Amino acid sequence: MSSATDTEVDILPGQILQAALQLYLKHGLKKVTMDDVSRVIGKSRSSIYYYYKNRDEIFEAVMDALLAEVLHEMETAMEEAGTIAGKIRAFCLAKIRTSEEKKPLFTAIEAGMNVEEKSNHAKIMIGLHQRLMKAEAALLKQALSAAVKSREVRALKPKEQETLIFILLSSIRGIKREMAYENDFSKLHTTVDTLTAVTLKWLKE
Repeated sequence: MSSATDTEVDILPGQILQAALQLYLKHGLKKVTMDDVSRVIGKSRSSIYYYYKNRDEIFEAVMDALLAEVLHEMETAMEEAGTIAGKIRAFCLAKIRTSEEKKPLFTAIEAGMNVEEKSNHAKIMIGLHQRLMKAEAALLKQALSAAVKSREVRALKPKEQETLIFILLSSIRGIKREMAYENDFSKLHTTVDTLTAVTLKWLKE
């Protein structure tokens, strides 16, 4: 039987990350210290150091948690769709939605950074983006492989599958970027429906 102390230990890492996340939104990454986090959760700094050596480790853990959250949302959306067309559509919409939802956080994080700090931060974000792309590609590959196995679509050569996934991911990023630039997502569903239809036509040729 778990004690109250054990339960508290189990939830403390999550509390630390949630506190850090809220502080990033309010003050930006640069101004958030270990003392700030400890005050928010009402724990000593030593309690935080037990899990994270420094503020950089906390930030990395927050980013890891956000990555897992985004992937879970996309995976859940795809699982709820019954066909490959539905899965592709759900993936596209979920990717754009989660990206827009997280934008305020990433904007806030850079607040107060100088040029060098922004450059170093950009390197971290590039690594995060690459990990996200790899995980997203795996989700699409799984869905496409299942569709081939069930004969919903034609068999795909490995290179064809790789190219299709690259095109889908690149297209979604382009759609999001252009609509965000215009601050107009009114045609999002129509655009995604067209992208899905074109993809399905090619998959069934």
